[in-house]
Amino acid sequence: MKTLLWLFLLPGDMVRQKLGITVEEDGGLIRSFINMCVWGAVTLMIALKFYG
Repeated sequence: MKTLLWLFLLPGDMVRQKLGITVEEDGGLIRSFINMCVWGAVTLMIALKFYG
């Protein structure tokens, strides 16, 4: 389960680290926004492939 959670949060964590922002400074905002964009795009691509 920890691996799945780590994979889900990976895109946001990578961006946060590249920007040099700590977890305390971020408060989850950057990570949440990036994860929402990445996983939303992945879901959209899958939906368009099967239902488009």
